[in-house]
Amino acid sequence: MLFTLLSAAVCHGQAVFLARKALGAVQHLTNSVTGSGSGAAQQQEVGSVLLETDANKVYATALRIIQGNPKFQIIARDDVSKKIDFTDSKREAVIRVSQLQDNIAQILVSSVTTSGTKEDPSFVVNGILQVCKEMNVQCSLSGN
Repeated sequence: MLFTLLSAAVCHGQAVFLARKALGAVQHLTNSVTGSGSGAAQQQEVGSVLLETDANKVYATALRIIQGNPKFQIIARDDVSKKIDFTDSKREAVIRVSQLQDNIAQILVSSVTTSGTKEDPSFVVNGILQVCKEMNVQCSLSGN
């Protein structure tokens, strides 16, 4: 019985340690796809990060950044689900902020180019890092 309790405590401690390591580590994935028929290439990009903060504050910060940039136009917005669809005329993007635990929020951003030309492959990462910076939260691109 004592062994079971100690094992559970060690596992919980390891899970907390791993979660702490993941905070602020921006995960990033890109992919190029050639559209059928037109032959135009589309660039897809996805990024995610966990932050130790309230999701409402993250969403408000992201919304303020998007609204404050004259290059961006909001296509759709859902404040309840904390989701914003927007464009800069070269790509369409969507950001979703979720509250995973009481003090852990996740930012998930996805974009796809609409211009058929190769665009900045760090658009999503730069956006996530800007939200982190505005919130005074330490974030960096993950090595994985």
